Amino acid sequence: MKHHPLLTSTLLCAGLLVGCGGTTPVKPDIDDPRECAQNFSYTGSFLSGRTYKTYAHIKGVEQKTAMSRVAQFTANDGWNINSVDKELGIISASQTVSYGDGKTAPLNISFLQNTDDLKLSLSYSTSGGVSSPLDAIVDHFCKTVEAASN
Repeated sequence: MKHHPLLTSTLLCAGLLVGCGGTTPVKPDIDDPRECAQNFSYTGSFLSGRTYKTYAHIKGVEQKTAMSRVAQFTANDGWNINSVDKELGIISASQTVSYGDGKTAPLNISFLQNTDDLKLSLSYSTSGGVSSPLDAIVDHFCKTVEAASN
C-alpha cells in the first residue's frame, strides 16, 4: 500500500504534537532559594502549550489581606483581573499575548487558609506557539508571593 506524502507528513506532525505535550511535570534546576522558585514546575511543550505552576506557604497573613495585596499587585503589573472569588479564595487574571492575534494567557491564583499558614498557589498557561522566559515567570510568581506577605 502506497502512502500519500501529505498524509505521512500530517501524521508525523500530529505525532509530534501529541508526543511533545508531556503531562509529567518538569522541575527545572533553578538557583533560587525562595520556596516559590523551588516548587516551580511546568507541563506541556512549545507546540502544545505549557502550564507553569508553583506554590508557597505564608505565615502571619490572613487570606482576605493576602488576596487584596495580590489583586493590587497583579493589576499594577499589567494583568487584567477577570474575577475575584473571596469565598473560594481565587483570583483569575489574564494578559494579552504580544503578536498573539488576540490570544490571552490566563493566570490563576488560589489561597488556602490552613491552621498555621496560608498556601498560595499560582498557575499560568500559554497556548501552543507562545513562549515566556522561565526566569521571568518564576520571578513574577515569587514577587506575587512577596506581595501577599508584605
